[in-house]
Amino acid sequence: MPSSADAALDAVVQTIIALERSCLEADAALVERRWTGVDAAFAAQVELTAQLAHLFEASPHTAPANDAKVARRVNGILAYRDDQLRRLQSYCDDVATRLSAIGKVNAFSRSFGKHAQAARVLDAQY
Repeated sequence: MPSSADAALDAVVQTIIALERSCLEADAALVERRWTGVDAAFAAQVELTAQLAHLFEASPHTAPANDAKVARRVNGILAYRDDQLRRLQSYCDDVATRLSAIGKVNAFSRSFGKHAQAARVLDAQY
């Protein structure tokens, strides 16, 4: 029969695995630009992170400060999530740059007056 310490560590490991899977799901959704999938994965990550915090509080011996294996896994997740957020910010900055360029082209085309034809997009980018 497993001890309560083993049961607590198993719960932490299962939660960490679920958090890692959620990170991968968010990554896949981000690459495919499925924004509802990204949102759902980030919401799951919030819940799993809160669950981990609760588990660490209930069983301090499983906390990253007290278990090197858990610390390595948690640090890996944190690094992966930081990279995801960096890539998402880069994508948002790229979209902002493109929207700004589109706005400039549209403003320029409006400067010719109402009777001029609208600007045409050649390859979906200005």
